[in-house]
Amino acid sequence: MNTKTILLAHIHRAKSQWNNGLSELFSMMSQAVMRVDAREIDWHLMNDLSESDVLLLIVLSDTDLTIRYDELVLSNAVNFVIKFEARQFH
Repeated sequence: MNTKTILLAHIHRAKSQWNNGLSELFSMMSQAVMRVDAREIDWHLMNDLSESDVLLLIVLSDTDLTIRYDELVLSNAVNFVIKFEARQFH
């Protein structure tokens, strides 16, 4: 599966459409996804988690992100990335 690449593409597209104030947050989210093994991501998908669930799990379990940002901010950032991607197809 190419889920890791897909998640990174979602984050990149959302980052390109948002102001520079959140650029660092999106960059850190991309780095968090890059640090996770693709097999781990695929394992979560095979166990009935959605892409948004997997991204949220990755973001909330990343030490760098959780030290810097509140859980609510991270959750909203994941929602923005996923909803932004969904709007691209409508």
